[in-house]
Amino acid sequence: MPDDVSNMVDLQSTKPQKPKRKRTPVYTFNASKSRFSYALKDLGKAISNPLLLFIITKRAFAGRYENTILGPFWIAVSTGMTIGGLALLYGKIFGVPLVEYLPYVAAGITVFGLVSSIFNSGANAFATGAGTFNQVPIAKSVFAFRGIGTCFLQFIYKLPVLIPAILLVGLRPSWQDVLLALGGLGLILWTGFWAVLILGTIGLRFKDFAQLIAAVMSAVFFFTPVFWHAERLQEYAFIVQYNPFFHFLNIMRGPLIHEPGVMHSFMWAGGFAIVTPFLGFLTFGFFARRFSYWT
Repeated sequence: MPDDVSNMVDLQSTKPQKPKRKRTPVYTFNASKSRFSYALKDLGKAISNPLLLFIITKRAFAGRYENTILGPFWIAVSTGMTIGGLALLYGKIFGVPLVEYLPYVAAGITVFGLVSSIFNSGANAFATGAGTFNQVPIAKSVFAFRGIGTCFLQFIYKLPVLIPAILLVGLRPSWQDVLLALGGLGLILWTGFWAVLILGTIGLRFKDFAQLIAAVMSAVFFFTPVFWHAERLQEYAFIVQYNPFFHFLNIMRGPLIHEPGVMHSFMWAGGFAIVTPFLGFLTFGFFARRFSYWT
């Protein structure tokens, strides 16, 4: 082989090769896939990883009280101050003995606080998680579970106030009463999860929806017999029976302090526990795939 040809071959062999360009992955949308199969798969993916649900809930809850002295026990302190103030003040105004009024107010504030926190946090459930599910392949319903989980943990930290308020006045709920109250708690959490799917979806689409829910729940607090008895409405006391928040309140408070109408309230709450999952799954199924476009 001539020298000039061999040199040309050597130059070509030593010439740096250009790296091959990687093909950018392209997202393809499968229009034939059912919205509800997408929602069902999302819910199944969230439920199949309970450790993730536990960690993300724990971090969200602990982050609220980071660098504080009492930590989550501030919940018990603020709840105790609210219960004590309402029991002393309105007990005098209504002329009800403190022994009778204290457990009523304590159970009312504690249980209604759980229901109210589910609605208030539920309206922001997906809005606060948008920064995560837009960057990480995580099930969107995880953030609905996180919302319910943080509300439940807040409720747990209120029990050190509720339990003494019931026992110190001489009330002794039986094991049947306690189990019935736990059943009421289960109904609240079950119905609340599906309500969060509805509220969180609307709250992600309309950013001022959370403010509306907060205003509505503030009004509902005064229109629900949390610290006053329905009998004081006299001939209008029947209106309370059409207030669903009263029934969810009564399925927990009623068994603990022996309030009447507990079974009637369980029927109301059971009806909502059947209807709300249907509406929640319908809402989440229709709009879950649009969440990334709404943020």
